[in-house]
Amino acid sequence: MALKSKTALLELKADFGAASTGEEILEQKRNIILKEILSMVDEVQSLRERVDESVQKSYRLLVKAFMQSGRESVGRLSSMVRFEAKLEVKKRSFIGVVVPEVNVQNRAPLEPTAYTGESLYLDLARVSFAESLDLILKLSTMEIKIWRLAEELKKTVVRVNALKNYYIPRYRKEIKSIESSLEESEREFLTILKILTKEK
Repeated sequence: MALKSKTALLELKADFGAASTGEEILEQKRNIILKEILSMVDEVQSLRERVDESVQKSYRLLVKAFMQSGRESVGRLSSMVRFEAKLEVKKRSFIGVVVPEVNVQNRAPLEPTAYTGESLYLDLARVSFAESLDLILKLSTMEIKIWRLAEELKKTVVRVNALKNYYIPRYRKEIKSIESSLEESEREFLTILKILTKEK
């Protein structure tokens, strides 16, 4: 145990103050993270449904393209298609948690594969797949953010509990013990001082 002196008491009180402030800050952080996660859950669920619908629509159009033009023709027309784009990943920070934001940049416009009616469903499928890609990137960004925030939330909860249930009660106990010891020493000192004064 620390030396039961006024210096030790002052140091303990400073540590106790820092731990209490730390607990308050971490509780605020925990609440902000939790609020952000809850605000994103419905949006992510809605976006997942949109992604599913978009991808299914794209495949339906691709199947129609196969049925309309045949496998060989679709293969030939799709090999002529060029898809050029650049993925841009930016790092964003949300209360100290780094979250990637993925965007498609400089995408070349989707030109028709041909000017004949036989490529209509293939062109529609290409446009639909490109739209699906945008939704998938948006969904992945949000899911990564939620996952990272959930990880940070777990760490924050552990820290809050450690401060609240272990460190702060321990500081209180030690402060009380030192204060009691100092009060006892002071009483003994006053008693001795009275005795000495009477003897004179």
